[in-house]
Amino acid sequence: MTMPQPYPTLDLDLDDLPLLDSPWSVRFALGTRGRTALEVYNAGLLLDILVARPLAADLLRGARRASSNGRPSVLAWGHLPPDGIPPAVLCTQRNHTRQPAEAITAAGSFWLATLEGCFDRVTVTRRDGTSERLRVRAGWSR
Repeated sequence: MTMPQPYPTLDLDLDDLPLLDSPWSVRFALGTRGRTALEVYNAGLLLDILVARPLAADLLRGARRASSNGRPSVLAWGHLPPDGIPPAVLCTQRNHTRQPAEAITAAGSFWLATLEGCFDRVTVTRRDGTSERLRVRAGWSR
């Protein structure tokens, strides 16, 4: 007889997301009803928890900035749209500098994007043209 695992595990491929040498980290878990959960951290401080939803949810859930070793970076995250394709991500600064960031799929329900630099706003756009925008907050703020 096989003993049940105390904590279910998720097979993930985050090779495309450069979280090493940054203040950002993520953790995945299985929540109620077997739904996938994403926890977002800055230097060990829990910033947000997202739980996969069967219906449409916030495309852009959060955007934070922080520095590690004097290098500023931005992390943005949210739920995947119904078509399962991560949104186009655009970071902007007050001086109107714009820089795209590549979003990757995480755990089949979420997307994450990181970009080096100090940006003030993040805009995400679905393939259907629908977009959402958030001000980038300091990584430690609640």
